[in-house]
Amino acid sequence: MVVDGGWGWMITLSAFVHSFLVDGICFTFGTFLEHFLKYFGGSNGKTQLLSSMISGTYLSMGLVSGALTDRFGCRRLAIVGLIVASVGLFLSTFSPNLDVMILLYGIVSGAGFGLVYTPSVVIVGHYFNKRRALATGIAVCGSGIGGFVFAPLSVLLIETYAWKGALWILSAIVLNGVIFAAFYRPLPSPPNTSAFASSTDTEIDLRDNSRCKQLVFAFKQTFNLTLLKSPTFALYSFSGFLVCTGFYIPFNFLPVFASDLNLSAREGAILISVMGIFNTVSRVLVGLLTDQSWANCILINSTMLFIGGIATCFVPICTTYAILIAYAALFGTTVGTFVALKSIILVELKGDKWLSKTLGLVNFMISISVFIGSPVAGALSDLTESYDAAFYFAGGTIGLAGLMCFPLRYIARWEHDRSPQDDETKEPRLTSMRTVHM
Repeated sequence: MVVDGGWGWMITLSAFVHSFLVDGICFTFGTFLEHFLKYFGGSNGKTQLLSSMISGTYLSMGLVSGALTDRFGCRRLAIVGLIVASVGLFLSTFSPNLDVMILLYGIVSGAGFGLVYTPSVVIVGHYFNKRRALATGIAVCGSGIGGFVFAPLSVLLIETYAWKGALWILSAIVLNGVIFAAFYRPLPSPPNTSAFASSTDTEIDLRDNSRCKQLVFAFKQTFNLTLLKSPTFALYSFSGFLVCTGFYIPFNFLPVFASDLNLSAREGAILISVMGIFNTVSRVLVGLLTDQSWANCILINSTMLFIGGIATCFVPICTTYAILIAYAALFGTTVGTFVALKSIILVELKGDKWLSKTLGLVNFMISISVFIGSPVAGALSDLTESYDAAFYFAGGTIGLAGLMCFPLRYIARWEHDRSPQDDETKEPRLTSMRTVHM
């Protein structure tokens, strides 16, 4: 049963709030960075593990949260996830050293957010059919709005209550997300259905209720590395890996870079807010643009990544606040474009029959790059004693990713001409686990 309205809009609002909370916390790590460096006395590289762990863990949790959602339901899993994330943030303020902080803030809170995000996306799909794209779009827009709101809020809280008090309040705000998770009322499911199988595309017996087998099935789906034999998919996957290696670096380093230019903490937070709002707006506008028959989504993606990467390399010579604001708007548009076009490009390159498999593997590779990117940028900053190297590194990886995408359409055409059955008639043997858009 699909509602396509009514209580479904309350579900959409709740999913929006959860997206707002999850990415709002993750995107505004940069406002805390300077305080973490001073308090724990760690290097930039190690301190950046806090950001990479919380973001990477929440993304990589998609590997198991789909199976857990099927086992326990969207409402229960989201409630547990919010409680875990809130407790992790709260307890992290009592950390005696950076290692414990990484465990509590990065891994525990990240795991909690990972448990929230998947059911929030999944349940919207349960309640909508004809309006599913609209409802999902509204729900994931909470991501950019979260960055827009939480950045200045975090600075205000830090100025008023110090970083520990700020995290206490943020953990309480996250805990209030439980109220919205309670609205995730499940719809009755048709008999003999599974989140991981359908009667037309899997060899698994649907009457087998073994959750362990379903979980193993989900892992087999995600780690179906035979997809990497496709030159088109391998190239786009590596491009996505490079993009997300640099994805969080400007979010994390721009506030401290602004501080070195003698800008206030609030001005640094506004830069994050600008990135957040342009991230949101660009997702909507790019979606509308690519619906036009003349639009070339691969060219749009490639151009924006290349321009965003080059602009990031030039951040070290930006000496005025106005120029930094312009860069923040451009970078927010760049990442919003990448996220909005990811599934669209995969459909164009490999066909919609392969979307669930390709998107699952791409998201897994992205989660690995998120673990790597910020700590490497921090280590480079330690070696050079300057934040410039972090922006060169981020800009280089994102710009290179854009360059790699330009010939994708031609490579896809060559691959299709060589073996057309791979794209049109060959059905994937495994169905998808539930995946989460970054």
